[in-house]
Amino acid sequence: MNYRQRIMKALNLEQPDRVPFADYAEEAIRKKIMGKEQFTAVEFAQRIGFDAINLDQDYTAPVFCEWKEVDGYRYMLGGLIKEDKDLDLMVFPDPDDDRFFDPAKRFVEEVASAGLAVYALCRFGISGVLYSMGLDGLSYALYENRRLVEQVLDRYVEWNCRMLEKLCATGIDFILSYDNIAYNSGPMVSPQIFREVFVPKIKMVDRACKVPWVTHICGNIMPLMEDILEMGVSGIHPLEPGCMDLKTVKELYGSRVCLWGNIDLNYTLTRGTPEEVEAEVKQRIAEAGPGGGYIMGSGCDLPDYCRIENIMAMADAVKKYGCYPLVLN
Repeated sequence: MNYRQRIMKALNLEQPDRVPFADYAEEAIRKKIMGKEQFTAVEFAQRIGFDAINLDQDYTAPVFCEWKEVDGYRYMLGGLIKEDKDLDLMVFPDPDDDRFFDPAKRFVEEVASAGLAVYALCRFGISGVLYSMGLDGLSYALYENRRLVEQVLDRYVEWNCRMLEKLCATGIDFILSYDNIAYNSGPMVSPQIFREVFVPKIKMVDRACKVPWVTHICGNIMPLMEDILEMGVSGIHPLEPGCMDLKTVKELYGSRVCLWGNIDLNYTLTRGTPEEVEAEVKQRIAEAGPGGGYIMGSGCDLPDYCRIENIMAMADAVKKYGCYPLVLN
């Protein structure tokens, strides 16, 4: 079974030959792991043992907010969409321009021989609304001017529906959509608002998406799980540890959706020892691996402050403990 087949089996809630491994790694940590500046995406994936890699072209819809740069990092500030007239600020790349998709086509062609699954990073609309309006602006608008929220979301949905028609035809295998809408304590909006405002619109994007898609929502999303599944997702990422209990999620939802992630970033991957990483990987596989439908990964992504030896320990441990049939005693 090659890398792509392993990933697709898991997304289809089937049991592959071993638990797949995939994550988004920041450029700085990739360079540290490789020990050099220049290398290909395939070379990095093979070095770390990933079964899937993301396109090097970003297909996330833009957000319309103020930005601040500090030490080379860009930080989002307040949203720019505050009233109806601000909708004119929402200008997206032309989804009818075939040149927009040329990098994706080239990437898929270049990595085809490696047998890796290829995924695109997208933003279907939930976090686009949050970032473009700001949490305060979104909260007030949901009470005073829900139509504005719906108009902002409509623009994201309409663009994604048009964009996905061509992106899915480039040969990518699945999509990871960034749609954060939760704190560690719970969702930023009520389940009722999520159900009424966001779910019907994202279901429209789901119908336009011709490949499996995974939603990335950090924080405690347990109160939203049924509604998230209603949107049509194939997988949920990253199941942030500390607020999402992987064993519970597997028991309640593992027969309906693929689970991806849950290795702790607050301590294990950043301050722990390789032995602690190995133990946690083994535990997560025991909790979510049986029967398939689980992809190993971190509780968000791999930032540059992770310990390299811990990342490699995670890669080694999934190979050591993740082969089916699982033997974890």
